Order: sequence, then structure tokens, then C-alpha cells
Amino acid sequence: MQTALHSLRAYPHDVEGSWVSGRLALAACTLHTTSESYEQSQPIVTNDGQVACVFDGYLVNHEELVRDLEQRGAVFRNRSDAEVAIKAYEAWGDDCAERLQGEFALIIADQRQGRLFATRDHLGFVPLYYLREDNRLIVASDYRTIAALRPAALEPNLRYLAQTLTNRWYLREETPWKQISRLKRAHFLSFDGEALREEKYWSPSTDVTIRYKSDAEYVEHYREVLFDCVRRSSRAHYKVGVAVSGGLDSSAIFSVADDLIKNGRWLSPEMQGYSLAAPDGSNAFELPYARAAAAHLGRELRELPLFDPDIEYYTQDAKWHCDIPSPSNGAMMLTMERQVVSDGSRVMINGIGGDEWLQGHAHSYLEFLDNKDPAGFWGTLNDEVADQGLLPALKQCCRQTAVWLAPEAFREAIRGRMREKRRRDDVSLRWLAPELRQALKEAEEEFEASLPANPIEWSKVNLATTPRGDLTHSMMRRQRNRIGLESRHPMLYRPFIEFSLATPAHIKRRGAVTKVIHRQAMERYLPKKVLNRTTKANFTNAKIDHQFAEYVRAHASYVLQELCDSKGLPKILDIDFRRPEGDYWAWEIWGLYASAAFLYQANCTGEINPATGVQLDRKNQ
Repeated sequence: MQTALHSLRAYPHDVEGSWVSGRLALAACTLHTTSESYEQSQPIVTNDGQVACVFDGYLVNHEELVRDLEQRGAVFRNRSDAEVAIKAYEAWGDDCAERLQGEFALIIADQRQGRLFATRDHLGFVPLYYLREDNRLIVASDYRTIAALRPAALEPNLRYLAQTLTNRWYLREETPWKQISRLKRAHFLSFDGEALREEKYWSPSTDVTIRYKSDAEYVEHYREVLFDCVRRSSRAHYKVGVAVSGGLDSSAIFSVADDLIKNGRWLSPEMQGYSLAAPDGSNAFELPYARAAAAHLGRELRELPLFDPDIEYYTQDAKWHCDIPSPSNGAMMLTMERQVVSDGSRVMINGIGGDEWLQGHAHSYLEFLDNKDPAGFWGTLNDEVADQGLLPALKQCCRQTAVWLAPEAFREAIRGRMREKRRRDDVSLRWLAPELRQALKEAEEEFEASLPANPIEWSKVNLATTPRGDLTHSMMRRQRNRIGLESRHPMLYRPFIEFSLATPAHIKRRGAVTKVIHRQAMERYLPKKVLNRTTKANFTNAKIDHQFAEYVRAHASYVLQELCDSKGLPKILDIDFRRPEGDYWAWEIWGLYASAAFLYQANCTGEINPATGVQLDRKNQ
């Protein structure tokens, strides 16, 4: 426990604690973000001392859980999320995972049943990793703590790194370390010292069950969902930061927060808007939109420059975390995030999720055919013709109709041929070693087999379960954990996602216009400049991409030899990343650098383990 606490103390925290009972042990360093969290210290333990839990994150259905548990006879010692979670476990056992909603990770040590129980939220915002060796299981929220608790060195997982350097994400459970697994999102695990059981507790529904006769009815329902999700995200003991990029989604969050405050429904003392001040004239310059949103509300907006360090920051930060380096577009937010903390806040709300769940998909014709709705079918065709012209609209309409008419076996055969063609044409696979190319192909086939065959259902389930989301959430969580900031994502809460899944595509996308109902719902809250915006910022960074490329050129011959085909690497390393053509390959050059930097650190001899300060001689181990 002292080893675990030594590692966890490196993160900003208010209190720390540990608990040991027989074969079970828990440790936690807790940062308070809600007024309720001040009422408890973790690990939190039942009155009989037989069950203990550690909890990271927060619950969005806190009110409903307290009410339901009290109706079942639960007596609360305090109203902290950790207390609610342990009472939920006592009341519902494994089923508590499905009932808890929010952004959280939970570990419970149950001496009554002689087991460890762990779960995390539906999209995996808060990471949980585990390492099993015989009858020993280590579960932690970061790699460095697991590395500290394992006496032998960890080995790099080349299969995971293969997807990193090709930017092809298929592995849900694997991590950069061969011995460490990720507890999958929307899953729980149970371990009694012999059997490890892992089960899914939530799956995205694919049925369209919400249908109204008018846009006005959809708008009213959507607005209720959005306002409620933003309200729930505001539960904090200090004022909350709100990220305002100037995009439609973050500006909507900002305006909804302002309305909630004016109507006495905001759950923290106040809020402050923050925006990234990219250089004027750059592709990332969005300040005119963010300023318009702030001016419309009569609110101050704090403008912070992009965080733009040299490559050494990325390399050393990854070494500290025992992980691959973060992408530059996420790191760009660090100056702003530090300012939020400096201003006294510990919570920052953002509009991430709108692009995923408000854009809609291109399969609206299929929905109309499935529901035998000719009026909707022809109405959509007319809209598409008006926006795109006759031939493009007819092409899309005929293609979806042909898919709908085709037998499933025929559709699967076409999908298989398309995947094979994409692999043949995929330039990024050409610099991957042949055996890893095959491993990645097998991972893709396994991932595709887990998705529904129906195109509409495929797009919905893929969006909710894509492994790329694990990369994004874990990277941003670790960046903010290190400075003592908790991010919240109301547009990714389960009620928000479930509303999107249950509503038809045509209310989200019509012709070239996306986020249709969202725009209508925000008409009286946003200025026209923001409401009618159709552009997106581009946060590529030629300076750091060039440094990434230089690092790979310098290290590839001996660090990437197991991962890469040396004949294929020049196809990307010959690119001048200081020029615009380098933007197209930004993710691939980051992946090559991230893999090279990770392997270089992992293979160093005499390395100091950053979590413990212990010298590791990896050759002898």
C-alpha cells in the first residue's frame, strides 16, 4: 500500500488513505470536486468493516440513486458519490454497474464474498487497468502505479503499437504493455483469487423509438435533455470552467449554463468561460465566434494561448506516465486548463460529443425504407437534390435503396471485398512489418464481427464503442489529472446518447446541413454568427509534426525494427512536414513518433521507474 500511495501522491489530491483486510487491499489519493466529496475520505468502508471502495469521478444520477436507495432502506452516513456507490453495490451487487451513471471508475473490495469488483462508466472516461499474475490481481487508474507494484519489468505490446503507428484502432482491451489489460468501457469485472469474470452492463440501443410529427416536438424534447445534462454536469463546490471554442456545441453549453444560472438551476457557485487564442489567420483561429457567443450573453471570456512546447515535453510526459506520448491537438489545451485551476476551479465542462451524436449519419433513406415511410423518403430526396444537385442526390438514394434490397450474404461479401481493397490501398500499412500487418488484419476482422450487419445499427454501435475513444479519453484524463482538473462531457452522458440513438437521422442531417434540431433548439440562445457556422478549426501543428518526423528519422533504424518494414518507411519520412502536405499525415507521424518514443523508454537499461524512483535493469530482468 505504501508503494501504491507513493505513486498516487504524485497527482494533486486533498486526502489519502489505505485499507487492508486479509487478501484485499485498497489505496486512494482523492481530489475533492463536489461539496459532497468533502464529507468522506477514501477508501470508504461499511460499518462492519467488511466492504470497502475507492471511487474516482462523479455521478450524474446522484439524486435518483439516493432516492431509490433510501426507499430500499439504505441509511447514508453522507451524500458523497463514494458513499452512494458502496450503498448501490450493497443493494444491487453486480447490477449496480448498470445503475450508476456518470464519468467514474469504481473498485470495491468485498470481504464478505472474498472478491474484488471493479467497473467504469459507459464510455470509459475514467480509465481502469489491471494486471493478473496467477492468483494476484492489481487494478489501478494508471500504468505507473501498476508498474510500481510489479517487481519485474513490463514488456511492450507490439500489436497495440501497430494500431498506433497506422492510426487504425481496433483493440478494446489491449494497452501499450503486454501484461496490462484495460477494463473495457461499460463493463465490470469480478475476481475471487481464481476466476476473473468480465461482463458488459450497457449496450447502445439501435432502435428508433422516439418519433414525433413535427420538428417543434423534437426540439422541445432535445432541449429538455440538453439542459438537464448540462445542469447535472455543474455539481461542484467552486465555480466551474466552461471551454468555449466558438463552435456550435461548446457555445451551446456556455449559453445553456448561463440560462441555468439566471434561473437558479446551476449546481455550483458560478461559471467562467475560457477560450483558446490561436494566432490570427491560422486554421485554429476561432476567437471571433467565441467572442460573439460571450458578447451575446454579456459574459467575460478568458482567452489563453495554445500550449505549444517542443518535443521534449511530449517525450518526458510520456515517460512520467509510463505510456505513449499524447497527440499535440490535446496538449494544446494545457495552458487554458492550468489557468482554470489557477483561478480556483477544479471542474471544466466542454462540448465534446456534439460532433459524434448531433451530426447524424447518411443512412436516412434506409430508415424510411425500414419504416415504410414514402413521404419521408421523397422529402429527403427533394432536400438532397436542392442541396447537392440531381445526380449526386440520386446516386446516394439509389445506393442506399440497393443496400436495403440486397440479401445480407451479398452485403457481407461486398463489405469484405471493400475491406480487402482498403487494406491494399492503405499507404500506412506499407510501413508496418508483415507479421503485424496480419495481426492488425485479424484485429480488424474481430472488431468488425462484433458490430451489427445492418448499416444503420453498425454506425450507431461503432460510434459508441470505437477503441479510438479509449485513446482520446485516457489521454485527456491523464493530462488533466496531473494538474488537478476534472473534465465533464454533458453531450456524452447516457441520456444524451440514448436520445440521439432513439431519434431518426433526418432530424440531425438534411442535405448539407448537420445538427438540424440542435440548431433549431439553440436559435434563441446563440448569435447568428455561431448558429450558422459550418466551418471547423484545424489544430494541426507543422512545427511539432516536423520534430516528430525528425525523431523517427533518428531512431527508426534500431527502435522500430520489430514494428516497421524499412522499405515502407520512406513513403512517410520523405514528406516535408513543414509544408501543407504534411497535415494529411499528422496522425500517422504522431503514431510513429509515439511508438518510437515508447519503445525507446521501455527498452532503456538502468531506467528509473518514475512511480517509485527504483532503478530497473531491464536486461537482467
